[in-house]
Amino acid sequence: MAEREEALARLRAAARRLDALADQAEAEDASREDVELALADALGAHRQLFGPRPRARRGEGGGPRLLAYFQAHVGEWLSGDELRAASGFIDNWARRVRELRVQQGYEITERGDMYRLESATPNDDRAGRWQRLNAIRRTSGSGFARLQRLFEEFVGEVIDGETIAYVARIRSGPRRVRELRDEHGWPINSHVDEEGLRSGEYRLVSADPADRRDTRQRLYEEDVRERVFARDNYTCQVCGRNREKALAAGDTRFYLELHHKKAVAEELDALPPEELNKEENLITLCHADHLKETAAFQERRRIERRGR
Repeated sequence: MAEREEALARLRAAARRLDALADQAEAEDASREDVELALADALGAHRQLFGPRPRARRGEGGGPRLLAYFQAHVGEWLSGDELRAASGFIDNWARRVRELRVQQGYEITERGDMYRLESATPNDDRAGRWQRLNAIRRTSGSGFARLQRLFEEFVGEVIDGETIAYVARIRSGPRRVRELRDEHGWPINSHVDEEGLRSGEYRLVSADPADRRDTRQRLYEEDVRERVFARDNYTCQVCGRNREKALAAGDTRFYLELHHKKAVAEELDALPPEELNKEENLITLCHADHLKETAAFQERRRIERRGR
């Protein structure tokens, strides 16, 4: 009984301190540290009164508590500390937020350590997407095979590293994505190739084998590709299109490649790295125009050889 009375007294003192700090904050005379110390006292009293949190019954755990809190504050930015408290101080509260977003389809925007629920009702398309992702995750076979199926199932859509790790069940996601792109020629864009993508995001442009990427593109250094594409505004220097214009015209298979102005494809392997990656010799072309330019270049070379 004495311990309970002590905890209640501590909780009341913390409440009084917080109330006083609210008045001080109104007068812009309260510090973050003072508020945090008062909250710490309140949490200590909470622990004394109730002890460790027991295992929640089904449907009453951190996830439902988080959802209820989000729905009570739709459209408001909520801090991670606030959500952790709302969840009942569970350690994996951030994973529960992700489950609400990915598995149940709630539109939760994340910005640093802040989160905002955009609508009180879930997005059925988002929830359906998770069901498709989970079906791929449960398939047998290698992680690389699941990775291939993931991109084929969501061709044209953005796939992030977190999704790759979850669905393919592999830790080497970025390396295996590069393998698909560089060794097998899959036209997978990253932030290097497509201006709108962020680091760690990927998009398979086309699953059609006829649209495979020139595997010699792997010879160019990634930072060189990024600089040349940015220099040319992510725009094909022949047709003048970027991805946005191509999509507006109904061309979903548009993607960019580097074209060497002084060497045909079969000569690239023999070029020294400094010559291969000299930026003044490189231009940005879309895949379709790159094929045409390479064919025309090869034809000019054949004519030159016959004329010698």
